[in-house]
Amino acid sequence: MTILVVRQLVIMAIIIFAGFIFAKILKVSSSDEKFLSKLLLYFINPCIIINSFNMEFDGTKLKQLVFVLIISAVIHFVMILISFVFTREKNEKLKSYSQIEKVGIVFTNCGFMGIPLIRGVFGNEGIFFLMGYLIIFNIFLWTYGYYQMSKSINLKKIVTNPNIIAVVIGLILFCTPLSIPKFLVTPISMVSECNTVIAMVLLGILFADFKLPSKSDSAVMDSKEYILRIIKFSFVRIVVCSVVNIILVFVIYKLFGNVEQIKMICFVVLICSMCPAATSVPSLSCIFNKDSAYASVIVSLSSLLCMISIPSFVALAEMLIK
Repeated sequence: MTILVVRQLVIMAIIIFAGFIFAKILKVSSSDEKFLSKLLLYFINPCIIINSFNMEFDGTKLKQLVFVLIISAVIHFVMILISFVFTREKNEKLKSYSQIEKVGIVFTNCGFMGIPLIRGVFGNEGIFFLMGYLIIFNIFLWTYGYYQMSKSINLKKIVTNPNIIAVVIGLILFCTPLSIPKFLVTPISMVSECNTVIAMVLLGILFADFKLPSKSDSAVMDSKEYILRIIKFSFVRIVVCSVVNIILVFVIYKLFGNVEQIKMICFVVLICSMCPAATSVPSLSCIFNKDSAYASVIVSLSSLLCMISIPSFVALAEMLIK
């Protein structure tokens, strides 16, 4: 499995590099970046969700999906606890940075990076289990994540989110005799296949736009404090969360070893939880007038480090979960 993960990450890295060169040559603007983000988040991802649920009803798979939902919820709660332990902030001027870090530690790039990685390793069956993690991700993002940034909860954002709507449609298709009309199956599948390339190109564009903020942007911190803060965040997101989640998944594997395909379920959830900080973090930072430059830096750096950390921790998990 480690070899498959490395192979898929190499493929993804090549596309990211191509996206980086493309962005540097053509001077891709922030509006282009936002368009690609919206295209992935609100059009391609919902198609992937619907396409993954377009299968005959299987009681065993439904139980497995519920199992994934429970595990994913537990992992999100654990990462929330980790974020509170490592992001305590007494300085009022730095509270907004702490809010960004709390969101960045809990929410991973399980959509843009997780979907192509899981598909490359486990195929469409793995994507079906990934949907369970994405359901929990979206619920927590638009409740806990939204609250951390705005100190309020917007239920409308949850109900009207295209990914949540796609999940509802997908579950209806899966749990009833209904199915997608044949003339729609092919276009939905074709749109789904675009995810890997566009998601990696977007990450390449993000790397191309990588820069430390100017002195005026980080006036509340000196450069040394700023860099140390980034390093601390990266260590917590990449190392601490991964190690804790490996232990958690190992315990779940031992306790529920009789669940069908438990190993695949554990590794799908684990890989999702080990992905870099979500690209939603800079977006939310921008919306709520936080330091979006800082958010972009921690997302870019964690994305780079994950190219090494994910296969390393998957190898460690494989030693435990046999």
